[in-house]
Amino acid sequence: MSHTPPIFINHGKNSSAFLTLDKPTSLVVFVHGFNGKATGTWDDFPALIRSKNDFSNADVIFYGYDSMKGQANNNALKFYNFLTSVCENSPNNLGFNRDSINDQFRYENVVVIAHSLGAIVVRRALLTAKNENKSWLENFKMILFAPAHCGARVQKIILESLPIVGRLLAGLVLVKIPIIDDLGPQSQAILNLISDSKSYLGKDSGQFTIAHKVIWADNEIVVHNDQFCSDPAPILIDKKSHTSVCKPTATYLDPYEIVINAL
Repeated sequence: MSHTPPIFINHGKNSSAFLTLDKPTSLVVFVHGFNGKATGTWDDFPALIRSKNDFSNADVIFYGYDSMKGQANNNALKFYNFLTSVCENSPNNLGFNRDSINDQFRYENVVVIAHSLGAIVVRRALLTAKNENKSWLENFKMILFAPAHCGARVQKIILESLPIVGRLLAGLVLVKIPIIDDLGPQSQAILNLISDSKSYLGKDSGQFTIAHKVIWADNEIVVHNDQFCSDPAPILIDKKSHTSVCKPTATYLDPYEIVINAL
């Protein structure tokens, strides 16, 4: 095993860290989407990380948040606070002390992998970091699976992410899930996200807004597959859906390999 068993950390909701037994150079953070789970969204990723040596120089955190409560910008602010904490303090504070790491240690680069709604949360957090002149933003990469940063089909996201009973209840009390409004393609959250990103790009200071990789599912029925600002051309994965495109398996290692190649 190259990493510790999961260490539950005091950030977000049910977040857990898999810390390398070696001295890390990178931090890898996974961020789920609507009604997702810190580790559950990513299926075999935790097991692959621990059983293989590809992440031996990286600490890995699966960040969770309550996507059914609060607004997208609130969740983004919490994620920004989390990033600031882990990027500006020694990872020994996460609950596993390594002699090779002291209080002055900082990660050389950060890779964040987000699914669906997670793309909105991450992008807004990075815009906040830019506003606050955070230096760690210079060594940051985003990998986005089925991102919802151009909006989603609200009814479809409910059908895809909730069990049958949950779908019925959600249909009755949709107004009590405020983040649903933020997922509309003309929502203020998304319009502001696009506008603020374009503003930095127009001033030649928006490199941080450009994703490293964007992955779309061939059988996508939930999010709007439109290019976000200056993002690269997407990778289209055949025979995968909105929920399965980010989940590596024994016969589908594309998500795992995409992340490895970004380290």
